[in-house]
Amino acid sequence: MEDDLKKAYGSYDIPNEVYQLISLEEELLKDGLTLATIGLIPSIQFEPYSITPPDLIPFASTGGNGIHFGFLTDFNEVSSLNVAPIVCVTPTNDPPIRYMARNIREFLNLAASVPYVEMLESCWECKDEREMVNMFKEFESDTPAAWQQQRDMIFTRFKESLELQPFELFGYLNDAKKERLSNSIISTHDGLGIVSKGKKNATNQRFTFSEQRTCDEKEIERMHHFLRQTNKEEKLAFIRDANYWYILTSGYHEAVWELTIELLKSLKMYDDAERVFVRC
Repeated sequence: MEDDLKKAYGSYDIPNEVYQLISLEEELLKDGLTLATIGLIPSIQFEPYSITPPDLIPFASTGGNGIHFGFLTDFNEVSSLNVAPIVCVTPTNDPPIRYMARNIREFLNLAASVPYVEMLESCWECKDEREMVNMFKEFESDTPAAWQQQRDMIFTRFKESLELQPFELFGYLNDAKKERLSNSIISTHDGLGIVSKGKKNATNQRFTFSEQRTCDEKEIERMHHFLRQTNKEEKLAFIRDANYWYILTSGYHEAVWELTIELLKSLKMYDDAERVFVRC
């Protein structure tokens, strides 16, 4: 397990919270229980979807619809995963990428604030606090008493073992999203944008992708031509947009997949390139 974890996290040290989640899951399993009951299953292997951002390291899934949570390295801009933003990837929803929290500790407190952790991706869309509260009430009213009792017990152990304090959800999510937007120097299709230390703005050149999602020889050359005249941040925005626009894995838009890997390597982002490569 340790080797799988180190491979998934690349050059980054693994945050203690990841080990705490794995340890708690092991303890629960001995009692015939699991964190899956509250919708937060720790990940010990790197198993990305094609829509997973190249600079995202998943640490947990919900067990439903491919939804997973991960550390966003911002293409190695973050110095430590302890301060890395947390992003939710929900492959079957629109939008599929959702900025959730400023760091792992705040995310875990968010997870302790809902009746079921998978509901965080729905909370992200709520237009006001009342909508969120009604969603929680409906969920709990539809839950059989025995299931609710088990969930309450696991949530108690979850909160105690990681020393968590529930947050005021609606305000936090809105503030975090606004803060991310204000820190981005280039916007991207996935909503995450590009952030870069020490830079307030960029020339903001962005590639206009084909509406038909074509990736023939002519389109690939057009991409190469664009990339030859752009700076680092604009190249990273291209990578984010390409990952969102195409299906970057073998058997689909392979030419763009290969170009993305090549581009990441040219930027010396070998861990990110490997995360895209292993989707094959």
